[in-house]
Amino acid sequence: MDQTLREVRGRSHFRLRLLIDGLIIGVVAGGVITAYRLGISAVSGWLHALLGSAGEGRVLPYLCLMILMGAAAGLCTKFAPLISGSGIPQVSAQLAGRLRVPWWRVLPGKFIGGLLTLGGGLTMGREGPSVQIGASVGQAFGDLARRPLSARNFLISSGAAAGLAAAFNAPIAGVVFAMEELHKSFSGVVLVGATAASFASAFVGASIMGFQPVLHVAGHELLPLKDYWLILLLGVATGLSGVFFNKCILWSKALYGRLRLPWYAKGILPFALTAGFCLALPELFGSGEPMIFYPTEANPAPERLIALYGLKLLLLALAFGSGLPGGIFFPLLVLGSLVGNAMAQLAVAAGVLEPEFVLTLTLMAMTGHFSSIVRSPLTGILLISEMTGSFAFMLPLGLVAMTAYVVAEGFRSEPIYESLQKRLLLSAASDHERARSASARDRMLVEFGVENLSPADGRTIAEILWPEDSLVIAVKRGSGEIVPSGQVRLMAGDYLVVLIPRIAMREAQEQLESLTKGTSGAVGP
Repeated sequence: MDQTLREVRGRSHFRLRLLIDGLIIGVVAGGVITAYRLGISAVSGWLHALLGSAGEGRVLPYLCLMILMGAAAGLCTKFAPLISGSGIPQVSAQLAGRLRVPWWRVLPGKFIGGLLTLGGGLTMGREGPSVQIGASVGQAFGDLARRPLSARNFLISSGAAAGLAAAFNAPIAGVVFAMEELHKSFSGVVLVGATAASFASAFVGASIMGFQPVLHVAGHELLPLKDYWLILLLGVATGLSGVFFNKCILWSKALYGRLRLPWYAKGILPFALTAGFCLALPELFGSGEPMIFYPTEANPAPERLIALYGLKLLLLALAFGSGLPGGIFFPLLVLGSLVGNAMAQLAVAAGVLEPEFVLTLTLMAMTGHFSSIVRSPLTGILLISEMTGSFAFMLPLGLVAMTAYVVAEGFRSEPIYESLQKRLLLSAASDHERARSASARDRMLVEFGVENLSPADGRTIAEILWPEDSLVIAVKRGSGEIVPSGQVRLMAGDYLVVLIPRIAMREAQEQLESLTKGTSGAVGP
C-alpha cells in the first residue's frame, strides 16, 4: 500500500522521468546497436571475401570456419535460450507479463550470437535482435537505476523502440512499432518514453554510420493514378506470399522441434547448408539486401527472381527454424521486393506498365509483404518511407499495405509474431522463465481511453466493477488531470491511468478494454 501511495504522489513527475530515462536508454541502446551493426559488417565482409576465395579452390577453410561458427552460435543459445529467433516474441511476452527474461544473459548472448549468424551470411535479419538488445538495455537500466516496477515495462518498450530505430535509422517507425506491435495500443505514456529513446538512438547511430537512409535508392517515380489497379494486384500478390511465408516459418519450427537435435547440431546444420548453397550461388549470402537493388542494375528475368525467392525462403526457414539468434524482419522485406520486381517485369512485358516504375512497385511490395506477415500496416508504411528517405509514397504504400492485410485476414493467417509467441510460451516450461511467479504487489501502470457509448461512459468510478487489486490513480480530461474518487463521473474522451497487478496483467487489461472500448464489461448496479 505504501508503494502504491508513493507512485500516486509521484504521478505528476512520471512522464518527465520517463522522458529522461528514455533519452538515456536511447543513447546507450544506440551505441550498442551501432557497434552491433559495425561488427556484423566487419564479420560478414571478411567471410564474404573468404567465400570468394573458396571459389578459387579454397573450399575447406570456408566450410571449417562455418561449422565452427555454427557450433559457437549454438552454444550461445544453450547459454541463453531466450535469445532464440528474432527476439520480438520474447519482448512481447515479457511486456504482457507472461515471461521473465534475464537481461544479463540475453544481452551478451544476443549480441555475440547475432554477430555469428548474421556475420556468417545466414538468411536472417538484424532488426529482431536489435529490438531484443534494446529491450534488454531498457530492462537493465530499470533494474540498475531501481526504477519502480510500474515503470519497468515502459523502459523495456522504450529500449525496444530504440533498437529498431538504430537498426534502420527509422525513429518514427520505432515509436509506432512499440505501440502497434508490442503494446498493441496507442498510449501517451508509451509514446513519451519510446519517442525520446527512438530519436536519441537514431541520432547516435546516424552520427556514427551517417545520415543516409538505409535503402538509398534513386529513381523511383510516383505511379500515375491510371496504374493504381496494379497496386491492388500487388497487394493481393504480397498478401498471398505473406500467408505462404508464415506457413513455411511455422513449418520449419515444427520440423526442428520433431528432430530434437542437440544444441551443437542446431547450430552447425543451418551454417553448413547455407555454406553449401552459397558456394553454388554466392548471391544467396546474407539477408539479401542487394536483391532489393536489382531494378537499378542488370535486373534478372522474372523466372530467376522466383527461383531466388524460393531459395532465400528455404534458407531462412532452415536458419530461423533452428532457433539461432536472428530475425525475419529484413528477409521478409527482401522476399517482398522479389515478388514486386517479378510482377512489375511481367506487367512491363504485357505492355501495361512503363519500365521506369519497376523500382517503385518493388519498394511498394516490401510494405505489402510486411503488412500481411506482421499485421502492423502503419509500422510497415513508415518503415519503408524512412528506409528509402521518401514520404511522397504514403498513399500507394497505404493502399498496398491494407490490401495485403485484407488478403491475409481472409485466409485467417495469424500474425507471425503472435504465432511465434504462442510457441515460445508453450516451450517455456520452467518457472523462472514465466512471469507467473511474480508477486501480487508487482504492479504496472496502464492507460486506457474511454470511448463513446462504452460501459464506462457516463458512470461514476464507484459504479464500475474494476479488475481485482487494480487502482485508478488519475483521470485525464482535456489538458487537465482529475484526482479520482468514487463520485467522479467518467466521460467519453477521458484517459484512465490504472495501476494493475502484473501477475494478472493480461486478464486485467482485457477487462479494462471491455469497459472502455464499448464491448460488454462488468458494471456494478
